[in-house]
Amino acid sequence: MIPLGFSTLACPDYDVDQVIAMARDNGYAGVEIRFLRGTVDLPTLEELSPGRIGETRRRFEDAGIAVVGIDTSVRMTSLDPAVRAQQLDAARANLAIAEGLGAEFLRVFGGPIPAGQDRERTLDAIAAGLGQIADLTAAHEIATLIETHDEFSTSASVLDLYARGASGTLGVLWDTLHTWRHGEDAAFTWDRLGHRIRHVHVKDSNRANAAGFDFALTGEGTVPVGSFIELLRRVGYPGFVHFEWEKGWHPEIAPPEIALPHFARYMRGLGL
Repeated sequence: MIPLGFSTLACPDYDVDQVIAMARDNGYAGVEIRFLRGTVDLPTLEELSPGRIGETRRRFEDAGIAVVGIDTSVRMTSLDPAVRAQQLDAARANLAIAEGLGAEFLRVFGGPIPAGQDRERTLDAIAAGLGQIADLTAAHEIATLIETHDEFSTSASVLDLYARGASGTLGVLWDTLHTWRHGEDAAFTWDRLGHRIRHVHVKDSNRANAAGFDFALTGEGTVPVGSFIELLRRVGYPGFVHFEWEKGWHPEIAPPEIALPHFARYMRGLGL
């Protein structure tokens, strides 16, 4: 059975108790932390501070909810050493939170290529920078995962980073919407990235193509969500599948009280 979870991007204003209650009441086994109490700047939150994080971890553990990952905005697209050092510091700060909560991974982005910046130099810098972060977190037994997103929404674009020397410790968070809207079906992506995929995001869309996408409640859009679940079952994928409902960036979409229970019900209908 593939365990289900959700990103707190879906409920950006929730506090820890509300996140736990939503997970517990709807049969979710895990969460990944992106927002808490309206902020993505997780190191600023008292409940994730060194003095309080043990208590926060116990609250999740006592409820039987795993904190599977910490989602960051870290990216290494800049060629400026000072900016790259700031991104590395942000990775370290979020790594401390991941360790404190017992998380399995730290999510990072490849990011878009900055306008006017040399593409080849930038891709080399991204490969080196994310590889450095991955080696850092691996030393603490936490994986760094690049999400299939932005410039890196296809399997070829992700594999190019490894060809450029990115560390083998860098894993992949497969956002199924983004690979699919760029023309890849489930089997195509898995054949190329499956040995690197450590976590999976699922969401639906009415209009999804290389030019953009919108949001639909799961099963009500055009994305073949069931095909991804079927593939993951067939290959014996051992990780979590998480719902990433982007309420934090798109306040106009359905609230978490609708979208999160709906996803859980839909997935139960698929036998999860």
